[in-house]
Amino acid sequence: MKEYRIKITGKYDVIVLSPKMIAALIDKIRHSDTKELVIPAEDILPQGYAEYLNRVLDANAEVAKALPDRNAYTLIAEQIKKMQFNEKDCFDSVNVTQPEKIPQLDVEASEDFYIVTKQGNSQFRYVFQNENGEEVSVILEYL
Repeated sequence: MKEYRIKITGKYDVIVLSPKMIAALIDKIRHSDTKELVIPAEDILPQGYAEYLNRVLDANAEVAKALPDRNAYTLIAEQIKKMQFNEKDCFDSVNVTQPEKIPQLDVEASEDFYIVTKQGNSQFRYVFQNENGEEVSVILEYL
């Protein structure tokens, strides 16, 4: 089994992607016939999560002002775009379509990430720093 480290690059006040959400995203790619796909946001987000994030953004103007449209889906897409595996980008593009109606994530996996994800013997480990600056890693379980 080949293991790959996944992390989200950049500086954020809060990381909004959970290991379960990343595992669901990888699962969608693993079962896709192409590296470009449109995923209904509800397929990877826990129920009510976007509404919760929007309330958090409304209450934290400092965090929200950095976002172009102050939207939870934009923040989620931005962090998905910053995901890397073994120092390589996971995605070439990540966009949100129809955020007001039926939000969807329009993603294009990078060629390398798509190939690795499609391999049956690949395993991903999500690595992040906790609030104390310690590195924490979680093996991603697929649905």
